[in-house]
Amino acid sequence: KQQVMKTLDNSSTLHKAYEETLQRIEHQPDDDRALAKKVLSWLLFAKRPLTIAEICCALAVEPGETELNPDDVPDLEDLVSVCAGLVVIEHESGIIRLVHHSTQDFFEINGQWLPSAELDITSTCLTYLLFDTFRHGSCSTNKELEERLQQNVFLNYAA
Repeated sequence: KQQVMKTLDNSSTLHKAYEETLQRIEHQPDDDRALAKKVLSWLLFAKRPLTIAEICCALAVEPGETELNPDDVPDLEDLVSVCAGLVVIEHESGIIRLVHHSTQDFFEINGQWLPSAELDITSTCLTYLLFDTFRHGSCSTNKELEERLQQNVFLNYAA
């Protein structure tokens, strides 16, 4: 019984810590808050872990654009800092992820904070796949495919 009570108390403390973190994010300047919400959306709803290069590319995709503007690619340090401790970089693997599995649990319970996340992700993937660089269709050789994947780091995920 004591263990159950301790777990519930820890859960309540953790929930409060996440709530306070969300408040810090909400009180950031508009651009930082928007970036944090995009980063968290991707990390919470992506179908697999994302590399740093993939998420940076995804965040640079603008609705209606037909190519990626390198000036829109966010700075890696900014991605981490605007999320107020909720994300970490695994430098060995090149993966960006949530700081702890409880972060995912918290957002699943409090889903209203990112109501359009899945729609936004889908829209980003479709916009990317409609870029002019892919207009020529599929690759005819494995070598062409490998080159295309290397030159377009978000293609593997978006497709």
